[in-house]
Amino acid sequence: MGHLNSRLCWHKYAEDHFRREDAILEIGPQGYPTYYESRLREKFGDLNYSVLDIGKDFISGAEKNPRFILSEDSLHYPFDDAQFDVVFSDQVLAHVEYFWQWYGELKRITKPGGLIITINSYSYPSCPSPIDAWRVHSDGMKALNRYHGLITLTSETRSLEMEHFGIPQKPGSYFAGASFQDPYGNDGNKNRRINSAKRRWNKWVSRIPRLRSFLMNPVQVAFDTITIAQKPQEAISV
Repeated sequence: MGHLNSRLCWHKYAEDHFRREDAILEIGPQGYPTYYESRLREKFGDLNYSVLDIGKDFISGAEKNPRFILSEDSLHYPFDDAQFDVVFSDQVLAHVEYFWQWYGELKRITKPGGLIITINSYSYPSCPSPIDAWRVHSDGMKALNRYHGLITLTSETRSLEMEHFGIPQKPGSYFAGASFQDPYGNDGNKNRRINSAKRRWNKWVSRIPRLRSFLMNPVQVAFDTITIAQKPQEAISV
C-alpha cells in the first residue's frame, strides 16, 4: 500500500487503464482487499484480481485473498509467460535489490499489448522492507522501458498532494520529503498536525508581502514516479 501521494497518482494516471475483463496482478499488496482492488471492485464488481508478495514479514493481511501467491524468488515468479493484462505495483521497486531484472520479469508475465504500472517513491525517507535501495525519476523509468523494449505511455514524477491540499507550487512553500499525510514513520499523526499548522501559517503570512519572503514555513510533501508501460504486440506470422 502506498501513501497518499501514490494513491492520488494512481487515480489521476492509472485508474482508467483497468478494465473489467482484465487479469490483474498486484505485487506487494497490503490488506485484503487492497486499496486498489477495493476501488476497482466498486467500479466493476467481480474481477480477476491476484496478489503476490515476497517474504512473510511484510504481507500485512493480504494472504487472506484467495488469489494470494507467495513467491520464494523475488526475481522469478511462479507464472507462465504472458499471464496478465495488467501487472501493477505501488512502492515496490525501491525495495527490489536488482530492479532492472525484476522489471524484465514483469514484462515476461504480461500479455502482449498488456500494461506494467509502477508507482515508486522519488523523495520518500528510507523505509526498509527489508531493504530500501532505489529512487527513480521518470527519465530513468523511460530509459528502463527502452532497455526492455516497452512502450512508455506515461511516466511522471509528481507531488499531487500540493494540488490536493491547495499548497502553492512555488519555491519556499514546500520541500520534498514524506507524504503530507504520512501513514508510516514514527508518528504519522504528528506529521499531519505539523503540516496542517504550517499550511495555515503560510496562508496568513502570504497575505503580507514584506513577511512572506522570509517567514514562509515549507510543508513536507512526497514526490512519486508513476509509469505506465505497454508490452508490444507480438509480430503476427504469415
